[in-house]
Amino acid sequence: MDAHRIIPIFPLPLVQFPGAVTPLHIFEPRYRQMVKDLMAGDKTFGILYRNDEIMLESERLPLGSVGCATEIAVQQELPDGRSNLLCVGVSRFHVVAYVEGEPYAQAQVEFFDDDISFDDLSGDVQQAKALFARLSAIIRKVRGEKEQDDEALPDLPDDPQALSFILAAYLDIDVGDKQDLLEMTDTSLRLREVIRLLEELADDYEKRALANKLSKSNGHAGHMPKFD
Repeated sequence: MDAHRIIPIFPLPLVQFPGAVTPLHIFEPRYRQMVKDLMAGDKTFGILYRNDEIMLESERLPLGSVGCATEIAVQQELPDGRSNLLCVGVSRFHVVAYVEGEPYAQAQVEFFDDDISFDDLSGDVQQAKALFARLSAIIRKVRGEKEQDDEALPDLPDDPQALSFILAAYLDIDVGDKQDLLEMTDTSLRLREVIRLLEELADDYEKRALANKLSKSNGHAGHMPKFD
């Protein structure tokens, strides 16, 4: 992918990560046109996180804002002109300049990657994968779903950078915190922050599971209390 490009920009209240799959429902006329143009071209557009509480009037985020170039993998066109998309994140970018006079937002962007590092992060990779498996299991338990074996878990990459992005996309955390993870350019710092968040979420869900168990047993683990 060229270092600089002009691409359509889709501001959304979500954070797109490289490698992550995101479903989108397109209904506004200008974005219907955008999708039509994309399907006739290389299918690549940029997703920028839009904070709806701040952006009440303008859809243009400040220059320098970080987003993720995204490719349409699957389009389901509906009879009324709307469409459902499955999109895959490709690469991060900074907004350099906006293009005027277009029916939907377009911008010149500059792509970037993490800083080069020769750190051995294999131990962090295994720790992150183990924590994700632990979190997935406890979430299913809290929701009352049946257990899955390890083969049913998503096929997580071994590459530290790719893994940090995929796990960040899965995390049930504040969207602003996800944007912070997207903007980091140090793979080890991002991966270790993801590990910290996985540990925090796993601990929280385990407390919920214990609380649910106690509430179902009337707070006494299934035994009648003894009174002296």
